Amino acid sequence: MQFSGSNVKLYVMAEDSQPPVSPRGENEPALNVPNSDSKVNSDQTWWQAICRARVIIPALAMLMCILLVYYPLHAAGFIWDDGYWILNNPAMHQWSDLGVIWFNPLMFIQYYPLSVTAYFLQYQLWGANALGYHIVSILLVFFNALILWRILLRLHLRAAWLAATLFAINPLVVESVAWVVEQKNLISGILVLGAAWGWIRFAGLDRPEDQLESAEPVYKWKFYGVALLLYFLAVCAKTFVCALPAAILVLTWWKLGRISRKHIFASIPWFAISAGAGWMAAWRERYGAGAHGKPYHFTVFQHLVIAGKDIWFYVWKLLWPHPILMVYPRWHVHGFTTVDILYPIAAALVAVVCFAARKKCGRGLFAAVAIYVIMVSPALGFVAFAGMALTFVADHYFYLGCISLIVLLTQAGVMVSDTMVSHWPARASRTTARIASRPDFTGSLSKFPVAVSVIVLAAMGTVSYAQCQYYVPPIEIWVHELRYDKQCFKAYETLALHDKAHGHIHQEFANCQMALKLTKGIDPAANYMLGSLYLEQRHNIPMAMRYLRQSLMVDSYQAKAIVKLAYCYEQQGNWAMAVKDLRRGIGLMPNSSRLYLAFGLAQSHLGNTELAIKAYRDAMAYDSHNVDARYNLAILLDKLGHWRQAMMLYRQVLELNPRLAQAHFFYGLDLLHHGHPAQAARQFRTVMALSPGHKSVYHFLAQALKQSGHPQAGNRGKIPGVSPRLK
Repeated sequence: MQFSGSNVKLYVMAEDSQPPVSPRGENEPALNVPNSDSKVNSDQTWWQAICRARVIIPALAMLMCILLVYYPLHAAGFIWDDGYWILNNPAMHQWSDLGVIWFNPLMFIQYYPLSVTAYFLQYQLWGANALGYHIVSILLVFFNALILWRILLRLHLRAAWLAATLFAINPLVVESVAWVVEQKNLISGILVLGAAWGWIRFAGLDRPEDQLESAEPVYKWKFYGVALLLYFLAVCAKTFVCALPAAILVLTWWKLGRISRKHIFASIPWFAISAGAGWMAAWRERYGAGAHGKPYHFTVFQHLVIAGKDIWFYVWKLLWPHPILMVYPRWHVHGFTTVDILYPIAAALVAVVCFAARKKCGRGLFAAVAIYVIMVSPALGFVAFAGMALTFVADHYFYLGCISLIVLLTQAGVMVSDTMVSHWPARASRTTARIASRPDFTGSLSKFPVAVSVIVLAAMGTVSYAQCQYYVPPIEIWVHELRYDKQCFKAYETLALHDKAHGHIHQEFANCQMALKLTKGIDPAANYMLGSLYLEQRHNIPMAMRYLRQSLMVDSYQAKAIVKLAYCYEQQGNWAMAVKDLRRGIGLMPNSSRLYLAFGLAQSHLGNTELAIKAYRDAMAYDSHNVDARYNLAILLDKLGHWRQAMMLYRQVLELNPRLAQAHFFYGLDLLHHGHPAQAARQFRTVMALSPGHKSVYHFLAQALKQSGHPQAGNRGKIPGVSPRLK
C-alpha cells in the first residue's frame, strides 16, 4: 500500500502552488503584447485568491464540524482531578507563582510546567468558570487538526482534510477535550505536530516523490532549531510524548527509504530531551503520584501480555468505539495464562509481515503501524505510572497514537474507492455495464468517495456528540461508567464525593463501603472518606483512626489523611505521636503547606514557639494564599510582642479573606493599643456586621470611640451605628 501520491481531486484541495507560468521562457523578452505586466499581476492576484480559498474554506468547514460535535461541552463542568490542578491549586493566584510552577518540580505530583502555566493563565481570566476552559480546549483541538492537515498535505497524502477532521472528532478524543486537565494532551499535541512539521521541512521530506530517493539529501537547519524548541516545550507540557524522536526517524525512513548519519546525528538532542523527560516522569510518578508498591510490580511475562493487550485494545476501540468509559476495566494480571502471550506475539507478527511486504505494499503500511506503537509505548506499562492502579488503557493515552492509524485507514479507503470507481464498469455484467455507460451514472459514481466521506464524518460526529453529553452534569460520566462496569470502584469514590458535597451522608457512607468492598479494603480514597465521616459526623475517634491508618498504609503520600490522623492523636492527648506523624509526612512531602500548618499548630500547643513560627512561614512559602498559616502566625507574633509584623499579617489575611471576623477583631486591637483608635473603630464595626454575637467587641469599640474623641463616646447606651438589640 503506497501512501504517496498524486493530486487530490475529491478529498481535499492540493497544497498551495505557484501561479500559472507563461509558456515563454523566463528570460525571453515580452513581444508587442499590450499591458503584459498588468495581465501577469492580474493572474497572480487571481491565483493567490484561489490558494487562500483552498485553505480558508476547508479550515472553516473543519471548525464547523468540531463546534457542532463539541457543542454539549458548553454546559460541562470540572471532573476528577481538575480540582487538584486548577480549582484548589495554591499556585493559581499570584504571578510570582509562575516561578514555583517552572522551577520547583516537587510542587505537584507530576512535572508539567507548560500545561500548569496554561491553567494559571486561564484561571486569571475566568477563575472557576468551566466554560472558558472548555472553549479553549475546543479551539486547541481545532488547531491540532489544522496543523495535522497541513502536515499531511506536505507529505503528499490524499484525503488529508478527511483524516485531520476524523482525528479531531474521533470519539476517543472526546475525553481529552471534555476533561479540562487533559488540555495537556491538546497543548503537547500542537507542539508535537509543530515539531514534526519542522523536522519534515528540515529533512526535505515534503519534496515530490520522484526527488526523494534519487536526489541528494536536503538539510534546512533553520527549521531544525524551531523543531527542537517545539519538542522541548512539548515534553514540558506532557512527558508522555517523549517517544517522538523514534517516530520521526520512522517517518524519515518511510519517505526517503533510508536514515542517513546526519539524520541520526540530528536526532541525538531529541533523544537527550526524551531521556531527561522520561527520567523526570518516572521519578515524579514514583515519588509524587505514588506509583510504587504491589499494584505496580509485574513479571516479564505479565508486562508483555499487558503491552500486547493494550496495543490491540486501542485498535479495536478505534474501529468500534463503544462503550467509551473514563476508566476501562483493569486486566486481571494474576489470571493471565499461556494463551495470553498470543497478544504480544500477534502484534509482533503484524509488524514483521508489514515490514516484509514493504516492496509490494510500500513502506507506508509498516511506518503507520510502527509510529502507532511508538507513540503509545510510554503507556504500555513498562514504566510504572499512577493510572495503572486503576486501568492499563485510557482514551487520553491514545490521543497522538491514533493519528497514524486514522491516516492508514483513510489512505486504505482512498485506494479502495479508486479501485471501485475505475474497475466497476469493466467487471460488471452486461446489463450493469449498459447502465454504467450512461453519463449520469458515471457522474454519480465519481461522487461516491465524497458521499462515503460525509457518511463517515456524520457517523463519527454523532457518536462523539453523544459522548459529550455524558459530561453534563459532570457526575453523569460516572453514572454512565457504572452502566457498563459495576466493578469500577473509582466511580463509587466520585459518587461519594458528590454525595458529601450535597450533604447526603448516608449515601456517601454506602458508596465508600462499596468501593472498599470492590478493592478488598485497600482503596486509599474510600478509607480516607470513611475516616473523615467517623471523625466529623459520628465523632468516633478509634474508628476514624483505623480507616485513616489503612488509607496511609496503601498510599503514604496523602497530606490530608496525615493531618486528620494527627488531629485524632491530639484529641486523645497523644501529642508526641501527632508530631511524629507530621514529621514523617513532611519528610515524604516537603512542599505540603497543609502539613506545615498542622505541624505549626502542634508545636504552638506544646510551647515550641520558634518551631511553630518556622512551620507557619514554611506553610506560607509553599502556599502564598494559606490564610490559616498567616492568621496563626500573626497571633503568635502578637503574643511575643512583634505587633508590627502581626499587623502586616492581619492586613494580608483580610485581603485574602475579608469576612474573617476574628482577624478584624485582633487587627482592631493592635490598632487601638498602638495609637490608631479611629481605624480600630472601623475594624470593630466590621466585626459587629460579620458576627453580631461577638460580645467583647462592643467594649473595645466604646474605648476606640472615646480615644478618637467621638461626641457620643461617653453614652454607653447609644454606640453610633449599633442597634441596642445587638449589644
